[in-house]
Amino acid sequence: MKAMRLALLVCLVLIAPAAFGNDAYLWLQRMNQASHVLNYTGVFLYQSQGRSETSYIVHLVDASGEHERLETLIGVPREVVRHNEEVQCFLPQERVVVNDRLLPGRQLGRLVAKPAALAEFYNMRLGALARVAGRDAQQLALEPRDDMRYGHQLWIDLASGLLLRAHMLNEQGGIVEQFSFSEVALGVDIDHEKLKPRVVRNNEWRVINARGVDLRAEDFGWIFRKLPPGFRNVSLLKRPGRRGDENAVHAVFSDGLANVSVFIETAPGNVVAVAQSGPANIGSTGIYRRVVGDQMVTVLGEVPVLALQRIAEGVERRPK
Repeated sequence: MKAMRLALLVCLVLIAPAAFGNDAYLWLQRMNQASHVLNYTGVFLYQSQGRSETSYIVHLVDASGEHERLETLIGVPREVVRHNEEVQCFLPQERVVVNDRLLPGRQLGRLVAKPAALAEFYNMRLGALARVAGRDAQQLALEPRDDMRYGHQLWIDLASGLLLRAHMLNEQGGIVEQFSFSEVALGVDIDHEKLKPRVVRNNEWRVINARGVDLRAEDFGWIFRKLPPGFRNVSLLKRPGRRGDENAVHAVFSDGLANVSVFIETAPGNVVAVAQSGPANIGSTGIYRRVVGDQMVTVLGEVPVLALQRIAEGVERRPK
């Protein structure tokens, strides 16, 4: 009997690393699934580069798909209402509503790639149990294997798999951005009235259509020669440009966790365009601009500037 116990102990030691890794994948799978199927309401705090924002969110899944409404509670009022991929952003102070579509990966706890695919670019390890919004959560750390992406710490609800808290970390371990629920209610009955925008529109409101039109890769007039390892294209769109450019385009790339957007549109003039080239930041979102002929290439995303610069320098016109 002792020999059997010893053999079992040896086996457990030998398989422990594999089991540990699989647990990390399973937690990511649970998180991703929860983002699709859970009904919940909550209040969360978002912080980035000295800016903070408190918002209320309600998420409902029914026979017609996903419904969601997000409303800022402090500061400049804003509401975002979504049904599946259709998104409306209401800006009461400007009396503007923007009609758009949900881009891949732009949702709480949603992954673009399978968790196993992330292992090539992130070291994954489980951390300690913690309490977030009064609920037990499992910490999960994703540490980048290169300098092309940030690290992440996730706190995932033990009972449901919902992402309750997240930190994005730079190369020095500093927090680039973070969000955390302060209160959350899961599995609740949600009245559809809670999904309707609270703002009241009238004829004075301006409607902006930013949805864009899908493009096939062969119809996209640009190529990207220097994408960081693991980043693949997940969206190609023709969108209206900021200055009325009808030929502006928008490409989105993702490694499954981090997302980068590339906008290409007519430059506002060579002198001004060159002055605007190079790196910049809006909160946690890095921006890198580069002029290619008469076009302004703007690359932005929550990745290190080095990755943005690499992508921007690899943008070329597709040979005719």
